[in-house]
Amino acid sequence: MYRKRAFLTVTLLALMMASAAAAQESNFVTAPSADAQAPPGWSFVPSMTYSAGWDDNVLLRGNGDAPPGDFLNILNPRGSLNLNGKRSQLSANYDGAFVLYHDLNTLNSYDQHASFFGRRLIAPHVAIFASDTASSMPTTETSQLVGVPFVRTGSRINDFHSGFDAAFTKRTSMVASYDFQLVDFDNTQPGFAELQGGHAHGASMTLTHVMTAHFALTGAYDFEHATVGGFGQVFNVQNAWVGGDYKLTDRTHVSAAGGLSRLGVSQFADSRTGPAWRFSLTHQFHRYGVDLLFSRSYVPSYGFGGTTQNEEATARFRAPLGRRIYSAGSFSWRANDPLTLSDLPLRSLWIEGNVGYMLTPSVHLEVFFEKTHQAIDRPGGDVDRNRIGFQLTTAKPMRIQ
Repeated sequence: MYRKRAFLTVTLLALMMASAAAAQESNFVTAPSADAQAPPGWSFVPSMTYSAGWDDNVLLRGNGDAPPGDFLNILNPRGSLNLNGKRSQLSANYDGAFVLYHDLNTLNSYDQHASFFGRRLIAPHVAIFASDTASSMPTTETSQLVGVPFVRTGSRINDFHSGFDAAFTKRTSMVASYDFQLVDFDNTQPGFAELQGGHAHGASMTLTHVMTAHFALTGAYDFEHATVGGFGQVFNVQNAWVGGDYKLTDRTHVSAAGGLSRLGVSQFADSRTGPAWRFSLTHQFHRYGVDLLFSRSYVPSYGFGGTTQNEEATARFRAPLGRRIYSAGSFSWRANDPLTLSDLPLRSLWIEGNVGYMLTPSVHLEVFFEKTHQAIDRPGGDVDRNRIGFQLTTAKPMRIQ
């Protein structure tokens, strides 16, 4: 979560300075993009964050298990290399965090996160792209993986996408990609026994046709072939959507889609088909921004194994409170109901909020609060964690000639 806060600190000013049209997003699958705020040519953004705060449940124990708290110091160096050219865009980021505990120093860790994105225009209306994100974290709570219980066990994730986007006409375009995901858990730590891990191959496609200046029709399809757990549980999941994207005003976008989600038959589950839908609303006030998202579909579960019906809702806001003061926050809720026998349903909640002060254009001071909650139908299955503290971030973009 501290990594997300640090990223938010660096990017929030760019979001506040962006135009209303640039701030609006669609909930449909779209082509990835590099940092739109990066200057033309090559640039490098080094940054450093120091964070200190109180964590009331560092071991992620259940509420009836007397969870211990501790004071944390976090040193978070980061760097971002960007290329913003006429035909090529590239963005490479590295984010590491030294996490130091005051009393429980055996928990000290070095967490890592890296990402890459590249896009090349190979014809006037056709571009190819590739992106990869890799992370290593000390708990499963910060990864926000679907169907994974909160435990203090190391988690490693790699998410890769590669494909193309093409404009067939002035009104019709398509984005298609190959997708790969790998999830692994640390088997040397307590709590690993119930975590499966696994990998998935798949493909996704979105077709968009602009009907008017305010409305576009969208169709989407994705397929995922997932192998979960050491016993090789294999699941095939397909999702098909039809929807639209409507621009209510220059500041408000609404996207909605409905369709079907299908789990293929396997040795661990019968085939089944259910409704799938997703919805998003983005509104940019004169100085404030709000995003609302909701979705429902079948997805593989790398926690208990199997496949789950996943419903999630997210709300985000960003608001400058003055010339130098700003705030941001988010609320995320997720419900996972297993489609395979003997698995347990999960209910998870993440709440984050911060208020920042711009000491100088390149130095920011923030205070933050975070709360997470998860409920599993078993003894000790209710887990609560609260964190409060402050962080100081410095970042200065540099042009590379």
